[in-house]
Amino acid sequence: MAEKSFGHRVYLALPNMRLVRPNKDLTFESSMPKQKVNKEYVVHQALKMFRKKSYHQCTMADIGEAVGLLKGSIYHYFSSKEELMKEVMIYVHKFFKDQVFVHAYDKNLPARVRLEKMIQVAEHVFLGPENGNIMGNIGLETAHVNPEFQELIQVFFKQYMKALKTIYAETYPEEKAQELAEQAMAEMEGSLMLSRIFNKKDYFLKANRRILERMDTVSNGRLAKTRN
Repeated sequence: MAEKSFGHRVYLALPNMRLVRPNKDLTFESSMPKQKVNKEYVVHQALKMFRKKSYHQCTMADIGEAVGLLKGSIYHYFSSKEELMKEVMIYVHKFFKDQVFVHAYDKNLPARVRLEKMIQVAEHVFLGPENGNIMGNIGLETAHVNPEFQELIQVFFKQYMKALKTIYAETYPEEKAQELAEQAMAEMEGSLMLSRIFNKKDYFLKANRRILERMDTVSNGRLAKTRN
């Protein structure tokens, strides 16, 4: 996992992607050299294709072309498109667990800072031109069609909300912390959908600012009570 610094912020790039900064806009750019094909490489290319064309519209032939193999050769690595999609979701989940959720459990930092770190990484993953909300999109597309996908997607979002709840639980009782975690998750997913529909990142960015402002309001209220 690569780290790149711009000013006072550190950004994380997905494996085999590097951050560049042309004309003030951060974008992900492939740095994948030509290499021998393996399962990991197939998963990376499949992730790009599923994001670009959606699960149902993407064929194994499309993935084979992206990898540089004939359609039949892909089956040497994965027996079906369903198996490949599951591996993609497992890969994405692990990335979020290691690079996003992990911040929620860093008790050396204040709750507000941990929430901001989660949001910063998520913004660059969800809004990057070669990234996107793969779990949410596949969830909407296949959750009621493929039970195996539904289970993986539910586990992903449960762990996302658990991470958020861990942060809120430092200020609120457990039940309220859970409610706020669910609210934040709903805001993020809804704003991501609007950002995609209208091709405007502001929906997602503003939703994240509101989530942080709520945390600031609570912190300021506690400080005022302490002073009184």
